[in-house]
Formats: sequence, structure tokens, C-alpha cells
Amino acid sequence: MTKIYKSLKSGQKGSTIIVVMIILLMLTIVGVFSIRTAMTTLNIATNAQVEQFLSQTADTPINKILIDGPGEQTSLANAVGQAIADSKVEPGKEYVFCYKPKSNVKFASAASMAVLRVGSGGAASLADGSGLAFCDLSSDFGSAREAVVTQVAVKIPTDTSEFEDLALIARGNNASLGQVLPTGVTEQQRIRITTTSVVPAFAKDRTAAQNCMKNYINDDTDQVTRGMQTVAQCLANLGVPVTSQMQELNLQTMSTMQKEPT
Repeated sequence: MTKIYKSLKSGQKGSTIIVVMIILLMLTIVGVFSIRTAMTTLNIATNAQVEQFLSQTADTPINKILIDGPGEQTSLANAVGQAIADSKVEPGKEYVFCYKPKSNVKFASAASMAVLRVGSGGAASLADGSGLAFCDLSSDFGSAREAVVTQVAVKIPTDTSEFEDLALIARGNNASLGQVLPTGVTEQQRIRITTTSVVPAFAKDRTAAQNCMKNYINDDTDQVTRGMQTVAQCLANLGVPVTSQMQELNLQTMSTMQKEPT
């Protein structure tokens, strides 16, 4: 009887060990899945934060151009003013500068911009200015966090023929009376701003990413450039987080009477 009791006790110990091992195995499996889920959630959250940060950074130069006065925008010392003036001679070029709020360089200065001419094969060639005007992915960060670099391109659109009738008539017009411009407006000019924000830290090949900044156009909206590779597409092909924002402005020149003739 004693021997039988010892045999049962030994069997119970073996069963207990097996049950404990099964429980530990199940806990391990659950733990692995929990870790994977947590890592996936963290990855999604991180990606969402990067996209949001890129979008906000890309908007900043556009907003700065919007709040600049007409005198600043149309000045030949400004990239926008230079683009407007040159478009009457050679339309279709891009006027590129780097957004560098930490530097002493004036925002959108014509002295610190590069002028790109679109080649027949889609590659961009430097028509005027210096190659140093393009953003340096190792130093031209938009804030003290040194995370995002933003390049800005100004272009005067050449795709007016694709718009429907009256699409470009500004507010305040009376089309039924044949009025082309609102009362007091003597001229209006379309301007398109494209910003490209990138996180250089995620670039596996920094040299290849740097080449994207200067060898491709920024704006492919016009019919002539449609289908051509852009800076943003080049960076995306390298797996670098990038966001491109575009804003079209309609700059109106107004004439007002300061004093009635006597």
C-alpha cells in the first residue's frame, strides 16, 4: 500500500510540472503577441507623428509668403518677385530656395536662390544661381530639433489653357457685363508655391537623397512637366519620409484714387 501511494505521488508531481510548463508556454506566447502588438502600435503612432510634423513644417514657408505684403512679394529682391518678372521672358522655370529660419539669410531672398530649367528628359538643370541654394540635408534644419529640412520652389503656372471658361476670374467680377477684373484691379498673377519637407535621419543613403534635392523639379503640375519625377518622388523612392505641399496664389494689383482731380 505504501509503494502504491508513492507511485501516485510521483505521477502527480509529473503532471503538475507538465501543467506548469504548458501555462508558462501559453504565457510566453501571449507575451510575444503583446510585444508585437505594442511594437506595431508604437510604429503606427510614430509614423503618424512624423507625417503630422512634416505637414506642419511644410506649411510654414507657405504661410510666411502669404502674410508678406505685396511690396515684399513683388520685389525683385524676392524669389516670388523675380519669378513674376522672369516669367514674361522665359516662363516655366522654378525659383528654389531653402527655408532656413535659424540662419541670417533673408527669407526667399533672390540672392540665395537657384533657378531651375526643365530639361526634355525630365531632369532639372541649373539656369541661374548657385547649387548652394539647395537645402543641405546635414545642416539646413528648420528648427533647433534638427529633424526636418524644407525646400521651397516658386513657379508661375503655364497651364491656363486647361482651365474651364471663367475659372480664373477673381471674386467681385460681373461676368455678365464683360468685366475681366474686379473694380480697382489692374492686373492679376497666378503664383504656385511648392514645399518639400524631409527627415534626413531616415535616409539610408544620404548622398543619394542629397542628389534628389538638386537634380529634379519640385512642381509637376503643368502639362509640360506632368509625369516627370519630382524631388519628393525621388526621396520617396529611397524610402525617406517626405511630404510635399502646394499652394496657388492669385496676386492682384490694385489701383486706387488717392485724390480726385480738380
